[in-house]
Amino acid sequence: MGKQRPKGHARTTRPRTLTFHFWRFYSEVVGPKTHIEYMMNKMPVRSQPNRGQSLCQTLMMHSFSNGTPAASAELLARAFAATARMSLITDAQQNILHVGNSFITITGYGADEVLGRNCRLLQGPGTDRAVVATISATLRAGDAFEGDILNYRKDGSPFWNGLKVTPLRGPANEITHYVSTQSDINTRRAFQDTLRFQALHDVVTDLPNRRYLEQHLARDRTDLQASVTAIGLINIDEFRRINEQVGLRGGDELLRALGRRLRNLTGEGVFLASMKGDEYAVVIDDLGSLRGSADIDDQLEAVLRRLHEAVERPFQVLGKSVSVTISMGVAFCPLDSDDILDCLRVAEVALKVAQRRRHDRQRWWYLAPPVIETGTQATAILMESRATQAEQTLLNQRFEADRLRLFNGGLSMYMQPVVDLRTGDLSRVEALARLILVDGTVVGPDRFLSFLDDAGHDELFRLGLDEALGCLARWDREGLSTRVSVNLSPSTLYDSNCTGWVKGALERHNINPSRLSLELLETESAKSAVQIAAINDLRTLGIGLALDDLGSGHATLKRLSELPFDSIKLDRGLFASLNIRPLETLSMLATLTQMGRDFKIGVVAEGLEDVRLAEAAVVLGVPLGQGYFLARPMPASSIPGWVAAYKFPLSAGMVTTALGALAYHWKFLRWESPHPLPLSACPLTDFMQRHTPQTSRATALHEQQHEPFNAPSTGGQQLQEWLVELVQDHATAAG
Repeated sequence: MGKQRPKGHARTTRPRTLTFHFWRFYSEVVGPKTHIEYMMNKMPVRSQPNRGQSLCQTLMMHSFSNGTPAASAELLARAFAATARMSLITDAQQNILHVGNSFITITGYGADEVLGRNCRLLQGPGTDRAVVATISATLRAGDAFEGDILNYRKDGSPFWNGLKVTPLRGPANEITHYVSTQSDINTRRAFQDTLRFQALHDVVTDLPNRRYLEQHLARDRTDLQASVTAIGLINIDEFRRINEQVGLRGGDELLRALGRRLRNLTGEGVFLASMKGDEYAVVIDDLGSLRGSADIDDQLEAVLRRLHEAVERPFQVLGKSVSVTISMGVAFCPLDSDDILDCLRVAEVALKVAQRRRHDRQRWWYLAPPVIETGTQATAILMESRATQAEQTLLNQRFEADRLRLFNGGLSMYMQPVVDLRTGDLSRVEALARLILVDGTVVGPDRFLSFLDDAGHDELFRLGLDEALGCLARWDREGLSTRVSVNLSPSTLYDSNCTGWVKGALERHNINPSRLSLELLETESAKSAVQIAAINDLRTLGIGLALDDLGSGHATLKRLSELPFDSIKLDRGLFASLNIRPLETLSMLATLTQMGRDFKIGVVAEGLEDVRLAEAAVVLGVPLGQGYFLARPMPASSIPGWVAAYKFPLSAGMVTTALGALAYHWKFLRWESPHPLPLSACPLTDFMQRHTPQTSRATALHEQQHEPFNAPSTGGQQLQEWLVELVQDHATAAG
């Protein structure tokens, strides 16, 4: 293996590879009996190894000289645009003569905005001057440059550019033009972030794995000196028997479904991980400062009762209703312990006790008696939240009544707006199923969705789709034109009539297919040949297809590359640890947004429930947003009035929250770039003035970020740490 070149280090090469591709394109397009072949045949034999290079240079010179016919120049332009790796051509003074599609895509500049301008327009405050000097020196020497440089798009956002610049020479060996290629290598870094995520998460449930759990415990070790932490291990009772009933595939679906329910039931200060097979770990932080108090017992009991709600309803697994029970072992972490993993081992012993007592226990978990600092034993807490058989019977009766009501006039599609975070305008609405009880009570899908079998999901889709498209037609008559998305269960794809239902509903309401998008849950399975064929059939209708809850399931990259999705929706669960680990949350949000850009598909951030998340999404360039902060789900009749009165609650170029400020600073620090705007115009300036004295250390650190030759990594890291603490302080104050 050779030594790795330092960042920005120049590498001199002969421009054989680039010009060879030029020659290959010309020889394929123009043909063997052309003037090009004639020129090739007339070249001396000794020059044949480089004859493609010489020919390309000759064509380049002729194409950009006054004497070349327009047709030749046009042909070269078409060839250039068709070569994905080529970005631009400049003259000898590096003034831009022609740009390719890849340059426009990467930088955001249009051709008419850059022609005649110098390539330096891509440089900014974070561009390494040493790299710029190296490029100039290399090109002056007549060599090719290859290296990485920090450039800026038209919108001011930085991107790492894998740059190659090749000089082209005329007959007298003088340099006449430069051809450069641009590669947005942010993708590589984003992919590395994705790999890091996969290394720390379980492949089946996408929950944090044991390695992540150990990192979490080690990171929280300092905090444990001031508060009480409990660790619990949850195990599914008789999981082997369940596997025999539903198979390995069904077992994986059950594990994912239980993981989702547990995650939805955990609140702030609760960390959930998937350990091995059917075992989950729960870390409950900050139970108080004094062990043995009634408050701590009450807090723990409240959390454990809430967790048990995950199995109080059956699971739908491959069309079968599966009821499960769980056991749990819980251990307090001793404040004076040197090894935080000790309490994990104690929790394992407690779990075995709970499992042994499963048939005669009064509670579903067992709490290991903790050793208090004085060495005395605390009394074990044994609690139980399982419903009695009579209660379960009543629940089943209620579920059947809800199902009958749902399909006999009780279904109503509420609409939640999806907002364009770049303009503040309505992008589309998502149709969400609601059950309207006889007394007018509105019930959400959590109450009825999980108890529907496949036929029930099919019927719900047909009815909901028809009502949603009917709303579009009615709004059209009222002067409002928009798009709608409807949720589609993967099990419905198995029905051969699925495409016909969609086509019929579109024709019945006279709706253009491009105005409909179907959202397929990433957490569900859609991998069979029948389902994939159905997806392709639906796409032939011209409708959109979205991958919903991205980040909550598995094999995301593979599915995005194989199935024709045109948009993705980021799972709100990605924001669950925002107050504890804001940097990780921002990184995940930015990485998935970049992934959407790379795949050339739309990105919607769900779960923007407050101004902090919405502002961070805007700062990081997320195109579309959805959540209570922007708009709550509402009856369809309310949408036209909402659109007429809506004003986007965020202002461009401003940050008002600590999370927004952190996102703004982080997006430049991650690429080691200073803040590009003047200090007086920087969004952080006003924020800092409102939150810190003018003489504070944080203010001075911020000012350093506007010094173009300052290394941002030192003071920038300190400013980032200050902003992280501010985010956490504000979250604590908000309760």
